[in-house]
Amino acid sequence: MDPFFDRKAPPPSHPVRAALSVAVVKLAGLRPARIVGEPELADARNLIDDLQAVASIVDPIIVAIGDYAEANFGRLDASLFKDQLRGALEGNATFEIEQVARRLIANRACAQADYRREMRRVDT
Repeated sequence: MDPFFDRKAPPPSHPVRAALSVAVVKLAGLRPARIVGEPELADARNLIDDLQAVASIVDPIIVAIGDYAEANFGRLDASLFKDQLRGALEGNATFEIEQVARRLIANRACAQADYRREMRRVDT
């Protein structure tokens, strides 16, 4: 008997494992935005881009889980597994980052204007 042919075939890879493997590589390569100095609106937008990048990496895992569930349990609504993280972030976390950044910048501008007015009073 040939020992090569007597070996059992390795079990097939879990279908979600492939999506996880791709995500791990992409997440490891993600370079999050760094804020240096006083934060500006562009910094907020860079953070929003980071959130969107993470969503684009994680959402395929959610789709893979949905596909796996459907393969084992039967037909399901695939739209409930597509772009779920992106949908949760857009208009929520992304909106919040931008609004807080706008408030910070507006408050900073008001404080600078107040400071200039105060300095003019001191000079006169």
